[in-house]
Amino acid sequence: MQTAVLNIDGMNGEACADKITELLSSMDGVSDVRVSLLDGLASVQLDESRVSPRMLTMGLAAAGYPAAPQAEKAGGCCGGCCGGN
Repeated sequence: MQTAVLNIDGMNGEACADKITELLSSMDGVSDVRVSLLDGLASVQLDESRVSPRMLTMGLAAAGYPAAPQAEKAGGCCGGCCGGN
């Protein structure tokens, strides 16, 4: 099992967070989803032999929620403390 952390744009309320949770949970290979509306993040437990972080972001984008794995977000690993290097 792998944990993927996704930065998600477009979450405007609890209904969006619930929809994202439902969407990610329904994907084959996903076992646990935690969405933080406040932080704009989703933490997803996944079976990397069945689904990849890229597949998750593609599914979210198709539903109208642009997303990127946290490590790929502009600014480096987390976009802040280390200066994005």
